Amino acid sequence: MGDVLVRAATMSGDQIATLVVRLHGLPERTIDRDTVVAWMRDGHSLIPFDGRRHPALLLVEVDDVPYVRSDSTPTPSDTLPDVLRAS
Repeated sequence: MGDVLVRAATMSGDQIATLVVRLHGLPERTIDRDTVVAWMRDGHSLIPFDGRRHPALLLVEVDDVPYVRSDSTPTPSDTLPDVLRAS
């Protein structure tokens, strides 16, 4: 398990399309939503980062479907914190 710093994001409708992430000691890379969910299920913390660390994103299940959220509200959509929304 490790901390994954999230530098930017793109949305497709109400779901995350991609996240630009950085792992310690490695260059930034872009991952798709399926990879995001898989990493979170594996126990990695995805932490929005704009020069400082923000609260980690959460994986919330609604009707057995995973959603990536910046809060724990059981709503069937992905959400991002304000620090990533403009990205």
